[in-house]
Amino acid sequence: MATINLHFEKLLSNLQPPDDRLKAARDLPPLIRNYLKDCSSFPTIEPHTRLAGSYAQHMSSGDVKDVDILVRLDGTPAENDPPAKQVIKDLYNALSKLTKLPDALGEWQVGQVEAELEIERARRSVHVYFKNHDFHLDLVPCIAPNGFDAQLFVPDRGYNEWVGSHPLGYVALLNDLNNQHKGKVKKLGILLKHFRNYQMQQRKPKSYWLGAMLVEHVQNGKLDMTCPLPVLFGDLLNCIYNQFAATLGIQDAVPHIKDPILGHDVSPNWQRTHFETFMRRVKESRDWANTALEDWEAGNQEDAIAGWQKIFGGDEEGYFISKLDDEFVKSIVAPALPGVSFVSSQGQLVSTKPSTGVYTPVKPTKFYGHEQK
Repeated sequence: MATINLHFEKLLSNLQPPDDRLKAARDLPPLIRNYLKDCSSFPTIEPHTRLAGSYAQHMSSGDVKDVDILVRLDGTPAENDPPAKQVIKDLYNALSKLTKLPDALGEWQVGQVEAELEIERARRSVHVYFKNHDFHLDLVPCIAPNGFDAQLFVPDRGYNEWVGSHPLGYVALLNDLNNQHKGKVKKLGILLKHFRNYQMQQRKPKSYWLGAMLVEHVQNGKLDMTCPLPVLFGDLLNCIYNQFAATLGIQDAVPHIKDPILGHDVSPNWQRTHFETFMRRVKESRDWANTALEDWEAGNQEDAIAGWQKIFGGDEEGYFISKLDDEFVKSIVAPALPGVSFVSSQGQLVSTKPSTGVYTPVKPTKFYGHEQK
């Protein structure tokens, strides 16, 4: 199992966003914030904007092409003031001006702004596309009476009302769970999203839904978080399938996924055909994962790797690589060597001592397997 763990670490490394995408995710939000701060046609209030979504959670998988940004405005959500339906239109109009202001955001040229204004159950955001960098921003207007760190409200155009949400509370919950379980929770989240992206070109469930599924099974104790990552991922797929199997057996039914923080249904628009496709992919990949784990335990390494490649993609795509290079193996193994690593108060092993927190160096040893005298 030790070697298959290294293959999973390599997969996670391969799923890290490229530097140019990280640059866009870092540089664009402040420019948009400053633009909206000075935009009289769509007044916002301090601190104006905040990152949300996978990038803010540090759970991006693969080539990051979009970032979610909350845009804060004043209002009274219980009175639908300002009207939720109108807010989307107003934000769309404000951002559409960027297509006619080529110098407004420096090197970042806006190619298109979309909001699906004529669709009854439209998205709650305005989508901005940057043509020179093939990058996207989704801007979500919100009313945050007590700031971004508390419950806030986002527009539901279809029902013309403001609905509760707590995206940063979700980020905090993920961070807590991840720290409790030695970094495995976010790794599972990245793997789950990559599984979705690789297995489903269309009809994809939203990333927030996947995150809610993950959090539920970590919290309800269905996952033994002491297990290695390959076992955990197979168990997670099994938990998800078993959770929704009864709903799959009911004609036209779809599951209700609970918000991890507020408890309301976050998947009211999940279509039955999309749900069925997701369940087929989960079942197939669960079975492949079980077989791959059995092959590995039996010493059939090549068959095991081929099984994981069915789930995640293989050498051709640059995901689950058949052969690990020596430098990568050394980079993973080195932090565990005595004398060059540190242990945190939570039991996490790191290769360099962080500037904050209590970390104890692993003591060097001269014991090499024989009895010392």
